[in-house]
Amino acid sequence: MKQICSIALLALALAACQQSNDDNIAIDDTNTANAEVETLPPDETVSNDADNVADGNSAETPTALAIPAAFHGRWGMVPADCTSTKGDAKGLISIDGNSIKFFESLGKLTKVTLNAPENFTGTFAFTGEGESWTNSQNLKLTGSSNTLIRSETDVAQSYTYKRCA
Repeated sequence: MKQICSIALLALALAACQQSNDDNIAIDDTNTANAEVETLPPDETVSNDADNVADGNSAETPTALAIPAAFHGRWGMVPADCTSTKGDAKGLISIDGNSIKFFESLGKLTKVTLNAPENFTGTFAFTGEGESWTNSQNLKLTGSSNTLIRSETDVAQSYTYKRCA
């Protein structure tokens, strides 16, 4: 009986000393719109499609439909999304004047619904993985425009991104 009590006490002591993993900011309780903003490290990756959209390397001419410049750039859900060299940055999005580029899809702006400072809503025609769909996206900037909160009208969930340096 003494040995069982000793083992149970040792297991409790080890469990109390174990640290939790707070690396995933996408589900971190402190990942809120009013939290202090950290600037993510600069991109040191090999060029990919998401980089080309953010850099404006598109041959398309600008149109009256436009996402405001304050939203342009590369945004990551976790710091590794901004620095991955393996092409596995699934939480990375790139926004330019008329599109949002996700890991495996591209949304082209077709209609502007709301264009206010730090708050933009538009309808996008998406293509990716052999499919096409239309979806409304709301983009909000907080934290000195270094935090982006993206939500979709047909999904009651929002996603928080930090601006890549």
